[in-house]
Amino acid sequence: MITRLSFFGGAEVQLVHLARGLARMGYEVTLCSLEPTPADPGKLADQGIELVSLGATNRYRRLAVLPRLTRLARRADVVHCTMWDASLWGRLAAIAARRPVIVADHAARRSAQVSAKGAPRAKWIALHNRLLDRFTYATVACATCQRPVLEAEGVDPDKTVYIPNGIPVDELLEAAENGPSRRELGIPEQGSVALQVGVFRPEKNQIGSVEAFERVRERVEGAQLAFAGEGETRASVEERAQASGEGIHFLGPRRDVPGLLALADLMLLPSTADAMPMTVLEAMALGVPVIASDVGDTREALTDEAGISVPAGDLEALTDAWLRVLTDDELRARLGAAGARRARQFDASVMARRYSALFEAACSGDAPQAAVSAVD
Repeated sequence: MITRLSFFGGAEVQLVHLARGLARMGYEVTLCSLEPTPADPGKLADQGIELVSLGATNRYRRLAVLPRLTRLARRADVVHCTMWDASLWGRLAAIAARRPVIVADHAARRSAQVSAKGAPRAKWIALHNRLLDRFTYATVACATCQRPVLEAEGVDPDKTVYIPNGIPVDELLEAAENGPSRRELGIPEQGSVALQVGVFRPEKNQIGSVEAFERVRERVEGAQLAFAGEGETRASVEERAQASGEGIHFLGPRRDVPGLLALADLMLLPSTADAMPMTVLEAMALGVPVIASDVGDTREALTDEAGISVPAGDLEALTDAWLRVLTDDELRARLGAAGARRARQFDASVMARRYSALFEAACSGDAPQAAVSAVD
């Protein structure tokens, strides 16, 4: 279960990778989206995945579809919920259906989670966790930094397991070979390209990329900056970029991210909050140097070999790292090669095996942490 299955958010992409991996292992997989989804059910069906979209866009409609959701849960052996609000409604359905339920949390901090009208949701999420954790078999953290957040909300630390996100490395490499050209994207053929991929939200800090780019452009002739994604802050970032001058490109929501990364000289992630960003892993797999804020488990993913970690919100450090990568060919090549090697540790097949062990343990009643730790 997920609130809305799309192709533009890290948690959503991770869930699709997981579903595909489980289907290959022989599981019968149903992806359930609370809200309407742009996903193609036929394409997922070809991969052995059933897609159910409930079309429930508010709490009243979600309450109305709860009986149907309970029937779906009754068909399953395990209910797996990703993010909010799916983790609330999915748990209620699993409890009613008497099925073991697992929650996957992707938030490094609750301040980034707000309602459709922008109201804080931290207290509500904490309350739900305190009330429902006793009925939850396990909670998955995709980053180690999430453990204190979950424990503060009453989640049992003995039922919290760490499973980092995964990416299908070989598929990404193949997809990167069929990406668009610079000309198709409206980007000049000459000059370096820095790319930031992600939903436009305050914590993703696209404004920080624009501000750093203004300084980089003064030092590196022909430098370009491109954004892929959509979201609530895009209009304000575009307005700031227009005031900045030339060289900044907004590519919109894309399904060809591997191809875009293949064109880039470096990938940016200046987030002020994140857990285990999928785009960092994707860039590493494609040998693209990464400059990322030291948030969540980003530094642990990159180590000191596959990218450069900078303090969150530090414009000077971001600019300096950007200039270092663009002006040092040896450094750029070394970071890219190390990232490609390290990305194999985060292959989606490894992630799927860990979740498989967790699901099997949920059915047998074994301890969740022991089950996951036993997977190589």
